[in-house]
Amino acid sequence: MKNILILITFLFSINSFSQEVTLLYVNSAWNKSNRYKHLKSLNNVKILEANYDDQPVKFKNQIKSVPAIILFDKNKKPKRIWQGGLSMKLIVDPKEIQQAIKNIYNQ
Repeated sequence: MKNILILITFLFSINSFSQEVTLLYVNSAWNKSNRYKHLKSLNNVKILEANYDDQPVKFKNQIKSVPAIILFDKNKKPKRIWQGGLSMKLIVDPKEIQQAIKNIYNQ
C-alpha cells in the first residue's frame, strides 16, 4: 500500500502545477530484456517509470501483463493502455503512441 501511495503521490505532485500528458511505463525486473525501446523517441509527454514488482497487489491486478504503457491526459485520467500480452513484449508502433498523445493535446 505504501508503494502505491508513493507512486500516486509522485505522479500527481510532479504534474500538479503543469498540464502535461503523462505516460507511465511499467515493467518487471525479470522482463527487462523485453524493455520497450522507443520511450525516448516520444515527444510532448512526461514519462514516468515504475517497477511492477514493487507495486501493491491492487495495482498489479489492474495490469494484465508487462511491459505496459498507460497514457494519462492533462487531468490525470487514463486514456489508453498498451500491454505486452503473452509475448511479454510491447509490439506497438511508437507512431501510434505519439498520435494518441497528439490527440489528447488536440481535445
